[in-house]
Amino acid sequence: MKKEILRSAAHLLLLSLLAKILSFFVRIACARMLSSEAMNYYTLTMPTTVFLITLAQMGLPNAVSKIVASRTNPTPALKASLILALLNNLLLTLFFILAIPLFARFVLKQQVLIPVLRAVVPIIPLVSLSGLLKGYFMGCRQVIAPAACQISEEISRLLFLWIVFCFIPAHQPVAMAQAAVFSMSVGEMGSILHLLIAMKRKKRVLYHVSTLPSALHRSDFSELLNLSLPMTGSRLIGSLSNFLEPMCLVLFAGPLLQQQLIQTYSQLHGYVMPLLTLPSFATVALSNWLLPSFSWQLSRKCHDQARRLFFQIGAVSLLIGALSGMTLIFLAEPICQLLYHQTAMTAMLKSLALPFILYAIQPCLTSVLHAFGCSKEAMMDTLAGSVIRLGCMTFLTVPLRTAAVPLALVAGMLTTTLLHLGRVLHRLFQHKQPVLLPQTQKNL
Repeated sequence: MKKEILRSAAHLLLLSLLAKILSFFVRIACARMLSSEAMNYYTLTMPTTVFLITLAQMGLPNAVSKIVASRTNPTPALKASLILALLNNLLLTLFFILAIPLFARFVLKQQVLIPVLRAVVPIIPLVSLSGLLKGYFMGCRQVIAPAACQISEEISRLLFLWIVFCFIPAHQPVAMAQAAVFSMSVGEMGSILHLLIAMKRKKRVLYHVSTLPSALHRSDFSELLNLSLPMTGSRLIGSLSNFLEPMCLVLFAGPLLQQQLIQTYSQLHGYVMPLLTLPSFATVALSNWLLPSFSWQLSRKCHDQARRLFFQIGAVSLLIGALSGMTLIFLAEPICQLLYHQTAMTAMLKSLALPFILYAIQPCLTSVLHAFGCSKEAMMDTLAGSVIRLGCMTFLTVPLRTAAVPLALVAGMLTTTLLHLGRVLHRLFQHKQPVLLPQTQKNL
């Protein structure tokens, strides 16, 4: 069992590392090929894209992963997930197409963004389909294909950008931004093609997918929604808090302080956060593998094995976070000079590196809560962290000035992580008693 865990974890880390490197190349390509105006259009569109991806997936991939891992016959759940995804994507796509002109004019206040926003439309159904395929593979505990498809996604996107930017003149910023946004859809197409080829090789998987004529019941949809909606709620809360952050940041600040706060906020999210969250490629991959494996152990009442699995994956995630944090503390200045050719953000990076070590275990904590059926509790923890984060940014910017920006980030992150940790430990050791007591009483 230990050898299997270590082998699967090593494969996940290696594939995730390759995907992260390719993703980094994509960011470099966009930064070098896009003009400053095109980059502004692309950046303004990204929050909307992330928000739509959250709504399109509706938490169904993780829900499918958990149900497939814990059921001997997941066919009804698969069919229910396909129907829910189809209806959700149809309504969401139609609504967004109709709302694009109004959104560009009244929310973003730049009508030039209409063509760029239209390039977002194809990703809505594509990201939903790829998410369901990944969730099924993860539920079957076949971790290689979902991890390897990320490499296909980044390669497809990188090739598309390289080909298209060769034919688009630099003086057409809207077209360049539109191509950069559409490259995300091309990447999803590459990911879906990779997963479909993997399914064709696995005849057992194709057999399950092809046998969908079983009758559906309301309970199948209810179970999926009870799992997926709280998962979506957690992601929506995070997306909404990111959307509201700039507004709360300058709510009570004067004009001069506003400029300082915006500059600090840009340094935090443009330079510091990518380095702080760099280990997430490994911790998220481990957490995605932990969810179906932990659910499989729980469904068979193997609580000791489930606890051992959690502590093993949690220890690996914490070790990855600690190594990354120590590296950033001692090598912050040369790293920033190498990557950004400036060192103005090194002080902030050093101050946040130590508390962000705990952030490395947050993905696996979230996966275990979902496996326990505590998705609503996880959503409430995320809401509590977001409220504290926004509250600190709103009310501490005037007395603490720019120091309030990193403080609010750390306060929100620690709140969510510690609440998750308390719930997970309570549920893990709560399962010792129901298993042991009945047998003891029976013997007595």
